[in-house]
Amino acid sequence: MGFNDAVESYVRSHRNDIRPSVLEVLENYFFTSRELIELCNENSNERKGKYIYLVEPLANAKVAGLLDRAVDAGILDKYYQPIPGLKVMHLMIIAYAVSSICKFKHQYTFFEKQWGGTRISTSKMPRYRTEEYEKTMSLYPEVDFSDMIPQHKVTVFYITQNTEEVNEMYLDLIKYKYISPKTTFEAFKGIVGKADFTKPVEWIKGQRQLGFYIFQAFNKYNSRDLWIKGECCFSIKGKSPHRNCFFSGYSYIKRHGLVDNYDVRLKSICDKFNNIDSPALSGSERLIHTSKLVFHSSRPEERKKRLYSDLLKGGYIAPETTYDTFRGIFEEIEFTQPIVWMNRQSTLIYFTYLVFKVDNPYDLWTKCVYCFRLQGNKKLNRNSLDGNCIKLIRREKPYNMELKKIADEYNRDAINSAEASVNMVADAHNINT
Repeated sequence: MGFNDAVESYVRSHRNDIRPSVLEVLENYFFTSRELIELCNENSNERKGKYIYLVEPLANAKVAGLLDRAVDAGILDKYYQPIPGLKVMHLMIIAYAVSSICKFKHQYTFFEKQWGGTRISTSKMPRYRTEEYEKTMSLYPEVDFSDMIPQHKVTVFYITQNTEEVNEMYLDLIKYKYISPKTTFEAFKGIVGKADFTKPVEWIKGQRQLGFYIFQAFNKYNSRDLWIKGECCFSIKGKSPHRNCFFSGYSYIKRHGLVDNYDVRLKSICDKFNNIDSPALSGSERLIHTSKLVFHSSRPEERKKRLYSDLLKGGYIAPETTYDTFRGIFEEIEFTQPIVWMNRQSTLIYFTYLVFKVDNPYDLWTKCVYCFRLQGNKKLNRNSLDGNCIKLIRREKPYNMELKKIADEYNRDAINSAEASVNMVADAHNINT
């Protein structure tokens, strides 16, 4: 029956070449076949009732009701067809859900027919970037989609250290806020012992720092599957990190010669875990990244106290600010609350750049937003800080001479003085934070 159209077209174009008796039989066959097909369609539509836009196995109230959820969500049109540009994975989710609820023996066969032969049975749910599919899954809360999500074998790190050394590293990571404070030692111990593994450890710093930590702590005995194990053993904001980001992030650190000064504290924790003596920093080395939230400072305690005193005396920070509170902007584990800046926002921008840029070439304005507030507890706008900085620094005369003197005193004998930073403002503006 499926070849009728092709045969009829051939007969129509070769009528003069076919014997009349055979031609009559063929034409009667074509006529009768069309009548029979039409009768079948009428009968099928009659059985479908109002569900004429669904193929027959799906043409019932239960399936239509389930598909209507996708119609209401704008995923299918009123004829139960996918909207233009819709990814096949959305159709697979819908088919899986409806088949599960209706207990169809073949999950995708009827739906492939419904959607014009679209092959959905060969699609696979990606492991990463699945957020766009969560809305479609949420249309069918009664369905368990776990079978659709790729399952990966648990792989943990091999180590030679004892439990006491693991516990010491765990306490350091908790103390300096690298892992979630809710992490128990039993959960942390699981990433170095398959029998003890329960769930990934939540990392609360950046992914590049996590890659740096994994390499420094575990690469010696786990180089072959290092990043795969990192994916399994850690999570960031509740989601698995990406092994390719691990590789590219650590490669960047190594390629630019930053291994020894990217995050000195984290490297020290890893070196202690591996019984390695951490070399002391020489005067020419710059700390690149110790925290994304508070300012790193290589200045002695006396300079910090002098900075605090000068700002308090000049009325730049709230008079009730104690030194213990002020000191928190240099040490994440001592941070309690942002410092209230009593002057204009432009002076805070000028001050932050001159004072902190030397030791904080990355995330300068992110740290400023975290560490400072304007009067009335008003939060700062990070983009505004970055954009207005250039205008203030490029002025021929210092924007605020008093703050300039405070900054010069704080950065006295610095490796790269504030003056040098001003001259390099164009380069600083292009740094990718």
